[in-house]
Amino acid sequence: MVQFEISAPGKVILHGEHAVVYGKTALAASLNLRTKLQFRELDSNVIQIECPDVHMSLSIPLDVFLEYFQPSYPFNENTDRLLDQVEHFVTLKKDFSDTYSSARQQKLSLQALLYLLVYIAYEEQIQIKSFSIRLYTELTVGAGLGSSASFAVCLAACFLHWARLLKGDVHDTFDEDDLEKISKYALNCERIMHGSPSGIDNSVCTYGGMIEFRRGEPVNVLPNMPSMKILLVNTEVSRNTKDLVERVTRLREIYPAVIDSIFDSIDAVSRTALQVLGEIHDAQTTNDAALLDSRYKKLFSLIHMNQGLLSTLDVSHSKLDIICSVARNYSFAGKLTGAGGGGYAYILLLPDTESELITHLSELLEKERFSVRTTSLGCNGVTIERSVKIQD
Repeated sequence: MVQFEISAPGKVILHGEHAVVYGKTALAASLNLRTKLQFRELDSNVIQIECPDVHMSLSIPLDVFLEYFQPSYPFNENTDRLLDQVEHFVTLKKDFSDTYSSARQQKLSLQALLYLLVYIAYEEQIQIKSFSIRLYTELTVGAGLGSSASFAVCLAACFLHWARLLKGDVHDTFDEDDLEKISKYALNCERIMHGSPSGIDNSVCTYGGMIEFRRGEPVNVLPNMPSMKILLVNTEVSRNTKDLVERVTRLREIYPAVIDSIFDSIDAVSRTALQVLGEIHDAQTTNDAALLDSRYKKLFSLIHMNQGLLSTLDVSHSKLDIICSVARNYSFAGKLTGAGGGGYAYILLLPDTESELITHLSELLEKERFSVRTTSLGCNGVTIERSVKIQD
């Protein structure tokens, strides 16, 4: 019997929110809050699925699953047809449900899992057997931190890794070809959850590190980027991404020249930040403390500028302003991440920030009724966390 564990990070948008919709540069980084997957083969004739974060537990008879999907092989990569079949199969949930409702997140999670299972089994030419799979996450679901992409990347990596093991190909890492496949599979899966994903989230969660993105162009995975310590702060204010994007659109219709100049400025901030991040990596590599300090200060300034530009677009919030003010008072920098209007902000810390100061900052923010986590950006992408065990 085979068992293994896989994890994938979340993501944070560093620079370029809203302007990216209009063809400008965006930078994103992997977030070291991870989705984790535990997989093991079973002797029993079932497929067991547990996703506690969306309150879902299922036990699907293997023969029912195979009888439904096997006649459809091959589906000639017609993923729309496969998705239709998966959506119909999910309506049969009453026949195999333990804990399942028609809640949107449960439905999408189950569809994503079954879609990737069947699709990858076909692509990799393996026979599906009984197994148990459990997924849980350190990410807040539906908060713009890449939880759905992290989920999809874990699943894609899981089924690809299982396929390799079934073929006798035993490895404990993913090579570049594997990562390319995982990202592609996850992007197809993300279409179930988001309709028209940009490719940012699945790329960050697969490769880790940082990426550069412009609409209509391939995602650029950036080499030699630094890992950075942050405070991730939840304003506890819900926001509607669609409404915020439309707010900016309306503003641009009234003041096109003004808003376009703001987008150009955000683009310049993103491009300059990209250059500075490379210099920070070089300073870390050479242990040049003076260069590292000066480049962090430059990055802090760029973060202040970006937050100011986003405020001008009317996508900030009074709670976000409080977070950024606390950061500035201690010579750090904070900005919203994602659509704005609430949601999350990050505060960039210096590499040598003392734990006592981090605790003090966290307590100040928690007194304002924010949730605070210390974590890092630029971490590893999808990873096999535990060596495969084959039991007799």
